[in-house]
Amino acid sequence: MVRLTPAEKIEQTYDLAMIALADYLTRDCDAETTVARLLRILDRDSVRDAITEVLVDSRVHPRPRADAPKVDQ
Repeated sequence: MVRLTPAEKIEQTYDLAMIALADYLTRDCDAETTVARLLRILDRDSVRDAITEVLVDSRVHPRPRADAPKVDQ
């Protein structure tokens, strides 16, 4: 079994949600079935854990802002 990073889990969830929406638009899926499918995709503990981990990591290791002045070392 492949172990995904938290960011990869979030990206995979996004991809699955987009597939569900595309199926709704291109196939004869009803809205109720599509919403139920989206809820099953998004309502997973692993997805919530991945989002939490990415958010905590971004607070602990913030990225430098693009407009921030560069510091010479």
